Amino acid sequence: MFIRSASGLRGIAKEDFSSAIIDQYISSYIQNQNINKCAIGTDGRKSGAKISEWVIDSLVKNGVDVVNCELATTPTMQLITEKSQCDGGIVVTASHNPAEYNGLKFLQADGTFLSPKQCEKLFKSVDNKIQKESSTSIGKISNYKDADEDHIEAILNLSCIEPEKIKNNKFKVVIDATNGGASNILPALCKALHCSVTMISCDGNGNYSRNPEPLSINLNELERRVIKENADIGLATDPDGDRLSIVSNKGIAIGEELSLPLAIMNYSFYSSEPETFVTNLSTSMMVDDVVSSFNGTLIRSKIGEANVVSLMKKYNVNLGGEGNGGIILKEAHLGRDSLVGTAMVLNLMSIKSKSLSNIITEIPQYVFVKDKIELNSGKEIDIDSLDSVFNSDEINKLDGVKFIWKDKWLHIRKSNTEPILRIFAEGTSMNELQSLQIKLEEFVR
Repeated sequence: MFIRSASGLRGIAKEDFSSAIIDQYISSYIQNQNINKCAIGTDGRKSGAKISEWVIDSLVKNGVDVVNCELATTPTMQLITEKSQCDGGIVVTASHNPAEYNGLKFLQADGTFLSPKQCEKLFKSVDNKIQKESSTSIGKISNYKDADEDHIEAILNLSCIEPEKIKNNKFKVVIDATNGGASNILPALCKALHCSVTMISCDGNGNYSRNPEPLSINLNELERRVIKENADIGLATDPDGDRLSIVSNKGIAIGEELSLPLAIMNYSFYSSEPETFVTNLSTSMMVDDVVSSFNGTLIRSKIGEANVVSLMKKYNVNLGGEGNGGIILKEAHLGRDSLVGTAMVLNLMSIKSKSLSNIITEIPQYVFVKDKIELNSGKEIDIDSLDSVFNSDEINKLDGVKFIWKDKWLHIRKSNTEPILRIFAEGTSMNELQSLQIKLEEFVR
């Protein structure tokens, strides 16, 4: 199924993409964003080489100069798009979707994603068959060989990172990049910080040995290897490397929800006064607790990186992110970045001189449930009608419907990238959350 959203395009590679389809969207992108120079990278999927070739061909024949980074993470592409003074960037990726999927993420000149309104305009141009005038020139192609090195250098120079302190600890790290875009750069970053690195699925060939979404249930092998290697931490990413999920030194997948709270803890050591942070509606209450402990303020946005970044820009916020393991540090660039997150967590372990498992005990823990309901193509779900399902203390309709009580919440919304309803719930009792979930599913079905 071909899906268009604020995250760009996504679909089954063999069924939904062709050179003609790619040409339509690239032509619209060039016209709407006034693209004369464009960066491109891929996440290593097997279908990525052909789709990347189609994208480059379309750009070049429209007179656009191309900066080709080849295998790269989405955050690397965001940083390089801005650094190389491109008018935009394209990442050939389907993020956490299974191997048969692929897609395009469209970037602006500052490396941020197109806004929902910009995406809508791009899609309408395609639907209305608005054609760009033929170019009288042919674009040039250059290879950007130092993208990973430039990204790593930028991270090592961040004001909330002290590389020498990290180096002195000589941490033992196990990395599972699911053979995606972070296969080269994440081990390289850790080695630059004098970590001893063990690698799982870091070949960058798109062969997924696990479900590519870095949820705790998908990290069994990483858990085993952390124990076997007696490592200090295990690091897992999704194929395009914008999400970080962590395994503790005890070989327990603590989940992607803890990545942002840990990053905020580290950042707060370098902030002289209380600050404002941004996260989305479905992110854990652990973020509220950590932000409160530093007398900070938390603002919640709609789901999606573009929505978090929009509020970060509006309120001049330095750090934000999402509970899916996405950490956004403005000083680096305005995008989710597993590499930035990795450096911040290693730095936190250094300055606190504690194991990760001990640091985690400082953060209140909750039961968190993430589930989904497959949508039947013949049935429409009116999300707004769900507000009568529960008698909650508060109902938030900013993005789907979120039911909020004093000690728990439940959020349901349509996915931007798959034909499903996403369900998120958090509280202190699994039985209580499951009963809420069952009642909701009975109503929806």
